[in-house]
Amino acid sequence: MKELTKYSMQYKRLQIFMFLASLLLSLTVIFQNIYLGKIINQMLVVKSKDEQLYLWLAILLVVLLLRAGFNYLNQLSGQKLSFKVKKDVRNKLMDKDTKRSKVTILTEVVEGIHPFYESYLPQVFKSTIIPIVIIITLFFIHWPAAVIMMITAPFIPLFYIVFGLRTRDKAKDQMQSLDRFASEFIDLTKGLVSLKLFNRTNQTTEKIHKSSTSFRDLTMEILKSAFLSGLMLEFISMLGIGIVALEVGLRLIVFHDVSFVVAITTLLLAPEFYNAIKDLGQAFHTGKQSEGYIEMIEEMNNEEQTKQSSIQINPNMDNQDIIQFNNVSFSYPKRDDFSFENINLNIKENSHTAIIGPSGAGKSTLIKLLLNELSPKKGDISYKKPLKIGYLSQRPYIFSASLLENVTMFLKYDEHHVLNVLDEVGLTEKVSQLSKGINTMIGDGYELLSGGEMRRIELARLLLLNPDVVIFDEPTTGLDIKTEQLIVDSVNQFAHEKTVITIAHRKAVLKYATHYIEVLNGEVHEIDLPRKGGVIQ
Repeated sequence: MKELTKYSMQYKRLQIFMFLASLLLSLTVIFQNIYLGKIINQMLVVKSKDEQLYLWLAILLVVLLLRAGFNYLNQLSGQKLSFKVKKDVRNKLMDKDTKRSKVTILTEVVEGIHPFYESYLPQVFKSTIIPIVIIITLFFIHWPAAVIMMITAPFIPLFYIVFGLRTRDKAKDQMQSLDRFASEFIDLTKGLVSLKLFNRTNQTTEKIHKSSTSFRDLTMEILKSAFLSGLMLEFISMLGIGIVALEVGLRLIVFHDVSFVVAITTLLLAPEFYNAIKDLGQAFHTGKQSEGYIEMIEEMNNEEQTKQSSIQINPNMDNQDIIQFNNVSFSYPKRDDFSFENINLNIKENSHTAIIGPSGAGKSTLIKLLLNELSPKKGDISYKKPLKIGYLSQRPYIFSASLLENVTMFLKYDEHHVLNVLDEVGLTEKVSQLSKGINTMIGDGYELLSGGEMRRIELARLLLLNPDVVIFDEPTTGLDIKTEQLIVDSVNQFAHEKTVITIAHRKAVLKYATHYIEVLNGEVHEIDLPRKGGVIQ
């Protein structure tokens, strides 16, 4: 877990806060059980209900509230540490060139390290400090029980280390399986029309079923390991508590050399001791699972940049052009049903270019070549200057983070500027309804947004980025009328100020385009569409 710990070292204040919260939590555990022992002794042995008993009850209530408060502060520190580390990791990976599915890495894999910081690290502090404080206390109250606990306690981490190592390997295999499955599914979906034409749907269905089944089986292996780990931890904990109870019972009933209050306090502290270590065992399982994810992240960070950029900077190109394709050819490996041959295109600067063609014709492939996500087999693609390119996808991804972080993509922006952008995309009312405004957590497990609101967030990202070139990929698909009109207005607004490239079928989006590129049967042509009244025929 060295790599996971490395990312958290720059936030030492949060770790110090965890330590202090855990130390105060351990003291409340001791006081809670001491006063609980006194209360039980007073009621069962002394059989007295004087004012002192009511005072002890009041103290016990205060201690219980403090215990809950310190435990919450410990967990809150873990959550804050997790969000900060995930933000750092995403920023580091954002510009990384990789052959892996970057969407999977930035979403599923980065979220996979969350349990280490939110659950495991806070539990490490609690499970280290609480048992130590209990052992020290028992050496003053009843030292034989402390010795028994010190002898039996090491068996718990021994078992969860064995199971945790197995979980780490399984988690890594699971995420690699998901990464492969995601890439295969995306590629096959894009070529769905071609697959139907060549009667390859049955083979494709079988391939997807095989990949999804493999991912399911690996997930079940992790659950199996978790259940076995939990069973062994429960068994060892119960065995340790039983030995302590036997020793205390013999000393109390047979030898009569301990008082009832000492015996009951010891018996109350024993479960606290073993539960603290057992909870670490359960958290260790998730921690080792996170280790599998961080290994994938580190592998991506350490990947050699084998892919050479196919983009060239050519400031001498025609004054009206901003992007040029020069004899570009491309084909997918192991696919004979699709290819581009000798494409020559000119994208005009400060113009609105529409890319049209049937589904599966290669429009998205053309855009990926333009973005350097795919490299041509031959030919070259030139930019007039280094370009900042914005992209509005069909399915925007929302991170499990604050609304502010989702809009800024974890970069630093002035908050007032962000609020102005949110107002432009019509999200001001939504922000005012959220409990913490733009700092409200959204995404999976938090505040949920509608499809239109998610699309507006992605549009806000574009406005903040202020790109030189804006690409809209089917921007109005599946939207309500109000959001669709907002997107159409934004497209037209960008078209007056930026270079805009649009993939769409809706006439409302395309009718203001000034240039048209048709993709059909692997061929790409610039065409002039007949227009009547501003509407494409």
